[in-house]
Amino acid sequence: MFVLIAVTGGASLAQTAGADTAYIKPYPQKMSVRGYVATYSLLLSGVGKTYQPNYPLNPGIGFSIKNTIINAEYDYGLIPLKGAAFGKTKLTDIQLHNYGRHFVLDLFVQKYNGFYTSKTNGQDIVLYPGLSVSQVGAEGSYVFNGDKFSAKAAFAQSEQQLQSAGSFILGGGAYLYKIIPDNNMLIASNGPVNNLQLGFNGGYAHSWVLNDRWLISAMITAGANFGNDPHLLKDGKIKVYPTAFARSVASYHKPAWAVSMQMLINYKSVSTLQNENFSLAAVDFELSYVRHFDGIFKKKKGGI
Repeated sequence: MFVLIAVTGGASLAQTAGADTAYIKPYPQKMSVRGYVATYSLLLSGVGKTYQPNYPLNPGIGFSIKNTIINAEYDYGLIPLKGAAFGKTKLTDIQLHNYGRHFVLDLFVQKYNGFYTSKTNGQDIVLYPGLSVSQVGAEGSYVFNGDKFSAKAAFAQSEQQLQSAGSFILGGGAYLYKIIPDNNMLIASNGPVNNLQLGFNGGYAHSWVLNDRWLISAMITAGANFGNDPHLLKDGKIKVYPTAFARSVASYHKPAWAVSMQMLINYKSVSTLQNENFSLAAVDFELSYVRHFDGIFKKKKGGI
């Protein structure tokens, strides 16, 4: 079963405060509702193999009210996208993505149990029901040119980007990982793998306004995390792990609604006590429809 609860884009009392109105325009409507279908997955790669979960398709809905803190989304996984031959994955995936004027916040609480490897070189699918991967982390990013580049318009469709603009990004994060190997895995580590990491990253974001309807946006950062198994950190043994975070979206806008296709990839890595290296990639895809409106019930003319 899959459950995701996200509180996104907490609105400020002055939504356009600090924005250059030649580049950014708010929607005039007071409220919005979002409907979407999405997939979320956590991939583990190492020792020549990629371990994949049998993740589900998730329909969801969100609702927000401008100039309040009410802005929440909820979705629920129905059935796995692949059949029983690919095994069964039990998972919890809670994510928060908050897009502000100058700050972007991402939170991940992910735990996946049950993986498989695809057919390779004539070999059949291999199931790893005992493999468990957990990622708990947070990242914060500062958008230097937030008065012209709107992360809200790009990734939340809660504003309108009027002209193409970009911005350098600087941020950092903290992550805690735990991997419990399956007995079928041919690796030196036969016990849990734990990693605590802190790091920094930098990059660039840009929105291309193709015309008054189409907007294409991307944000890419790369950096390094520093950490190790908590027991080794006590002895001052610190390793360096490369990181990358990318998100992109193509959206079509009208005065009261928008449709978008969005992708997010969060790449991190860990190592075992036997110095075996593994990479983790959180991969999200979402197709959404956002409708902006002023009220559920409109007052009739001549009414009291």
